Amino acid sequence: MKKLLIINILILSLISCSEKQKKEPESYIENRTSFFDLRNSDWTKNDWIRKPENLKIIHETFKKFGYENLEKLINKYDNEFLIENIYIKRNFDNLIDSLELSYKNLKTENKYYVEFWERRKKEKNDSIVYEIIREIKSQKENNEKLICDNRFVNDTLFDLLKIEFYDKDLNNEKAEKDFEKLKNYGFHQSAYNLLYERHEYSELKLDRDKMKTDLTKSSEFINPWFQDNTK
Repeated sequence: MKKLLIINILILSLISCSEKQKKEPESYIENRTSFFDLRNSDWTKNDWIRKPENLKIIHETFKKFGYENLEKLINKYDNEFLIENIYIKRNFDNLIDSLELSYKNLKTENKYYVEFWERRKKEKNDSIVYEIIREIKSQKENNEKLICDNRFVNDTLFDLLKIEFYDKDLNNEKAEKDFEKLKNYGFHQSAYNLLYERHEYSELKLDRDKMKTDLTKSSEFINPWFQDNTK
């Protein structure tokens, strides 16, 4: 019995020791760009994305990057789809078709589409939403890349998309360029995560500790653009 008690005390001591040795997560500055909350917030409650000028920026940036390269953001099923945790119980392609047709024919008997366009008109973004829907449908039908208007492209967002959706084999040179880009844009927490908390970069031979010294620490943690995906 005494032996068992000693073993239990030893185990508890080791656990307690290991708990003390755990490092507190490191916090770094993270630039809160105008579009930053699109990453970690509820899109249905986001006021920024409802403004027509901001929808135009997002649309033209997505066009430059290629809507076809963003397909993985949408989980499509026969009669439903999921995008950014928003669940819609309708076929995606049918929805796009019906929204385009109903915009100029609000006498449709389908209450869903009437109410959709009434909300857009109330928010004064119906014209740009219609433009987006029409162009997305055209791109799918013609299987051609949409031509963007560079005057409205957000370069920061475009570069973030290029980092996130890079579909070739990563190497040290690409990783270092991604790190520098995030650092220069002020996304230091994201840059830190690239070094230590992103599985796609974990096998690369980077001088992580040296690179980390270029980052600026913060007393406040902000959910970064590139979150930890190793857990």
